[in-house]
Amino acid sequence: MKAVSIAGKGKVQIEDIPKPEVRPGTLLIKVNYCSLCGSDIERTYGAHWDTGDPRLESIKGSILGHEWVGTVEEVGEGVEGWSVGDRNVDGRGFCGHCWYCVRGMSFLCLGGRTRGHPYDANQSATPPPTPRYGALAEYVVRPATHRIKVADHVSNEEAAMSEPLATGVTSTLHAEVRLGDATVVIGCGHIGLSTLAAAKAAGAAPLIAIDKIDSRLEVAREMGANITLNPDKVNVIDEVVKITEAGPDVVFVAVSSQAPGILEQAFEMVRYGGRIMIVGNAAPAMISPGRMLTKEVRIEGTVHMGESMIPAMALIENGRVNLKPMVTEVIPLVEAQRAFDSMHEGKNIAVVLEP
Repeated sequence: MKAVSIAGKGKVQIEDIPKPEVRPGTLLIKVNYCSLCGSDIERTYGAHWDTGDPRLESIKGSILGHEWVGTVEEVGEGVEGWSVGDRNVDGRGFCGHCWYCVRGMSFLCLGGRTRGHPYDANQSATPPPTPRYGALAEYVVRPATHRIKVADHVSNEEAAMSEPLATGVTSTLHAEVRLGDATVVIGCGHIGLSTLAAAKAAGAAPLIAIDKIDSRLEVAREMGANITLNPDKVNVIDEVVKITEAGPDVVFVAVSSQAPGILEQAFEMVRYGGRIMIVGNAAPAMISPGRMLTKEVRIEGTVHMGESMIPAMALIENGRVNLKPMVTEVIPLVEAQRAFDSMHEGKNIAVVLEP
């Protein structure tokens, strides 16, 4: 079967590898669509390739892909509740016995990390193993547990977006967004837009989107933003405070840009006693401890809890979110390099690959 693996900095390759075989307790799944996450782009193009770290060799040959939907092609021995033809998405597995799991924090499990992340492999081994388990391939084998069925009326595009939406759901839950909370989303890539969709479903109002790319702001409006602002055209701090009077209750920082000052910008605009949720890999920030003391702002970072896949799919199935505008292109798997480049260059918001 064909699969996409990392070949080096900024380069991916199409490989022919053996089709995986179903085992007891597992499902053989044909991948329908796999979306590219910002973390996939960072792992492929990031500055870590210039460090000379010997672990980089273990990334080469790894198969990324953790935002995906597939159809069951074969059911392993001992599996109940699944049939050939069932569409499904990943729920995040957890080991059940690490320090976090036994304390009820399975979303931080040390043993159940999302497949398709190369650094999740045991890098202390000699030589480090090459993880080859992501969904940028024609087929994958997965345990039958921790999987979520996809309703017939949900499109493959929407289902593939359920994983980034789960990040938005987690961020919204952690930020405790309530009905009528003035909310700002800085950064309108697919994680920012997923967060915007979840915040809208939670009742955020007004919902303000900020980005330097006007086409992304158009998509944000289509997905429910009440107001859009371009920081190259207006002073966003002044505008947001004017709109919300005291400043927003919640600011989501969903940028991956290393442009300086973004978290500081969020801190200046949020109201006293407000909340800032970091859901993107923004640049390092300098915020005065004294200002944090007097403004009493809560700042947190979050990725997503596996449990959030359940409400994420419920929002999709019941039409509470509109994720289709985020998917700006569907590209054949064999044109993976073009897909990666288009994301790296900012030409696409979310691109899905079709095997």
